Amino acid sequence: MKKNTFRYVSAIACVLILTLISDIGKKFYDLFHYNSEGEILSIFFIISTLFLLSFFVFYLSHLVKLPSFVVAIILGISAKPLLVPIVHHEEVLAAIVGIGATLILFSGGLEIPFKNFRKLIWKITSVSFIGLLITAFLFSWGVWLLAPFFNLEISIISAVLLGALLASTDPAAIIPVLKKLRFRNRSVKEIIISESAVTDVVGTLLTMVFLTLSLSKIDFSNINTWYAAIFSSNSALILTKQLLFGIILGLSGYVFLEILLRFKKSYGKEFEADSAFFISIPIIIFTFAIFMGGSGYLAAFVAGLIFHLTEHLRETEKFFNNLVDGFMKPIIFILLGALVDLPNLINYAPVGITVALVFMFLIRPIAVFLSLGIFTKIGKEKLSWRDLLFISFVRETGAIPAVLMLTIVALGISGTEGLIEIGMWSILLTLIIEPILTPFVAKYLGVAETMRDEDIIKLEKPAVMLVTRGESFIERFPFVNDWAINHNVPKIVIMLCLEDKYSKELEDQIRTKAENMFQEALAKIAGKPHHLKMTYKFISRKGSLTDNINAISKTDHRFISIFVGKKMLDFYPEEIKNLSIPFYFMN
Repeated sequence: MKKNTFRYVSAIACVLILTLISDIGKKFYDLFHYNSEGEILSIFFIISTLFLLSFFVFYLSHLVKLPSFVVAIILGISAKPLLVPIVHHEEVLAAIVGIGATLILFSGGLEIPFKNFRKLIWKITSVSFIGLLITAFLFSWGVWLLAPFFNLEISIISAVLLGALLASTDPAAIIPVLKKLRFRNRSVKEIIISESAVTDVVGTLLTMVFLTLSLSKIDFSNINTWYAAIFSSNSALILTKQLLFGIILGLSGYVFLEILLRFKKSYGKEFEADSAFFISIPIIIFTFAIFMGGSGYLAAFVAGLIFHLTEHLRETEKFFNNLVDGFMKPIIFILLGALVDLPNLINYAPVGITVALVFMFLIRPIAVFLSLGIFTKIGKEKLSWRDLLFISFVRETGAIPAVLMLTIVALGISGTEGLIEIGMWSILLTLIIEPILTPFVAKYLGVAETMRDEDIIKLEKPAVMLVTRGESFIERFPFVNDWAINHNVPKIVIMLCLEDKYSKELEDQIRTKAENMFQEALAKIAGKPHHLKMTYKFISRKGSLTDNINAISKTDHRFISIFVGKKMLDFYPEEIKNLSIPFYFMN
């Protein structure tokens, strides 16, 4: 209790100190004007400030166990005086937002296994298109109807844009939570992750259509006519161009990425320059898609979705993930926080909180049941009503809605008062409430269980370990057995981590195969002239393979070596060096 109190007090103190420094630091801009290179000095100062704030976002979020996006918004509000030159410079703001969104959507595409996407395409399409439209429409009406109860006026354009930009879910907020759960129906997890990435694109397209209509000065009398306009010939032309050139440029980007991958496979070595080429592709195809009238965001997503990263681009993948997760995403939310006027945020709190709760616990379930309800009756992998209830609860809102809010500010559209404030409350509440409760809801509904092992593995004598996520250990065991005998290691432990594939039946089948294999191995060495008495042990763990290896490395140093397949481990080379047990990689 004291430890947690100290953490929160320390975090609050850091925010207060940042607020004080920001108030003093804004005076630097006045001093810079006295220098002949004052403008460029201001730019350097702002960039360094964003880097530092991204750094603090990471460590403060780990300190207080809050989602990093929430911490980034708080730091953005605190550092607002320092960030004024960016948020008031529409071209710079638009450039940062555009590059950030492009890389985030490209990353979202990379996170979805394409074969799983194809297998569940009808469910994903239904919830990502029909479900998103229902969500956007109901949210727009919800904001419009609830605001007057709190003596606040929200314009129709604000209500419509809020519905469109907040309708998408966020993979970055969802995936870390889902990774810790083992689902009875594995398609539930794939639907949620795929929906979160696809709705980012669909929500962006819907927002862009509404923005185009608003900039054309067409005056619609109510929310229904705005949504009806989506199906007009004018909107159809806009969407056709956006989709056509977005997909064409996305496929082009995939071709260039595939060329890089094949070159790396044939060359066999990875260099720092590969990251530059890799990152340039989504930005280039975004640029040309926009130039041709298409959706640059769709192009980036499609390229990421089709492309499959392999071990030949491990270092490039790590650099890219660090860039997106450690810099681009925090910057988006820091800038969003800097746009907020704190008195206005407090003023809109009653309607913002009410709308957010209606959003999570009424609108989301309606959209999910209407778009996915039919799949409880049809399809190979039918969904249960419990599955739909769980999907209804998963409704985190993240980076792309924040990007779209920044885009609207950068465009300077009039009549959007309250949009940032209400949108901010929806983002904050979905990110604070739902990730914490998701594991408990999954367990209560019986759709998933937490992948965690309470006990630790203990050894009485030195051993080697062969780890597996399935049955690959059977063909690898003879080599490991010979290695152990030749190095006088008397024990071999096989650790099975089925993770998402777990079932008691499959575990028992693999255990039986392992025990039979042990008996055969003992029979073969029984008549051989060596003094080493071999013992074998099979263990099955609930947690992930990576988590178990980490735990073993920290608690038990009697393992001589861990044998693992080259393609099955989620560690990077430098992380392996930090583990206390040597690894032996096998083909």
